[in-house]
Amino acid sequence: MVFLFRDRSDINLLFLVLLSVALHFHIWMHPPLVIANETDGLLAYILVHYIKPLSPLALIILFQVIILSQAIRLNVLMSRLKMFQQVSYLPGFTYIILTALFPFWHVISSGLVANSLVMWILVKLLRLYEQNQPKSLEFNIGLIVGGSILLYEPIAILIPVVLFALTIIRPFKLTEWLVLMMGIMVPFYFVFTFVFLTSGAGEFRHFLPRLDWKNPLVRPDLNVILSLIVITVQLFVGLYFWQDQQSRFIIQVRKYWGVLLLVLILTLFQPIIFSAQALYASAIVLTPLACFISFGYSVPKRLFVPNLLFWSAIAVIVYNHLG
Repeated sequence: MVFLFRDRSDINLLFLVLLSVALHFHIWMHPPLVIANETDGLLAYILVHYIKPLSPLALIILFQVIILSQAIRLNVLMSRLKMFQQVSYLPGFTYIILTALFPFWHVISSGLVANSLVMWILVKLLRLYEQNQPKSLEFNIGLIVGGSILLYEPIAILIPVVLFALTIIRPFKLTEWLVLMMGIMVPFYFVFTFVFLTSGAGEFRHFLPRLDWKNPLVRPDLNVILSLIVITVQLFVGLYFWQDQQSRFIIQVRKYWGVLLLVLILTLFQPIIFSAQALYASAIVLTPLACFISFGYSVPKRLFVPNLLFWSAIAVIVYNHLG
């Protein structure tokens, strides 16, 4: 199965669709749940009031559209930036496997939908390297981050990412940091102005990210434990082959991977820092996680390791949904 997605042929788009339908077979028996906490932002409000009432068939189609559009977009991003030695469909392949592997990721949640915003932010960030006059792009990145936080508060964890990305990708200039911070604050400024004129300044606190430190893994079920074990093993294998490939990348690509590594580390802690949705909110780790795990599928010349990773994931997916 893995060898099919090592090719860059456009027929693999069809294979991605078939893979997603096959791995998410359970949603035809039990339509995907809609999970959202209305205190997490406007995106959750939309899910609760406009998406949750949809028919089961509409929810199934919407879930597949979300998964496939994000997987394809991630694949396009990795290909255009030449993040791998060889162009393939393995990033999208890995993304789809992960969404089916972990029980908290195969639902329509705010975290899952917010992955599209995470990818948008990454696309803008990684374009900074080639900009001679970057301030307009930096301001736009700030606007996207600020607006995304209003839509889904846990994305606030990416603020350190966009700040340190400037250090990684570009020489440090205080004015560029200030432009970026100004962009982040502009959406909140307009919201504060509106709230101040309509409800009073005190109501503005409801639009600010709220930290809620808790351990989301309290007495996890067996299926959660098995999924976490498989994901952890796949991540370590991917990191091993990623490190092995570092010397072959040009400096620009190394900096890109540095940013993605920072995103991975911070988003792994996101369910602890913003714990209102527990592990459902952890879906925003999918983007960097799929990127690094993809090395475990793409780098080994022999298919033994990739196939072992794939079939172990399939075994857990089947157990989770039929066990």
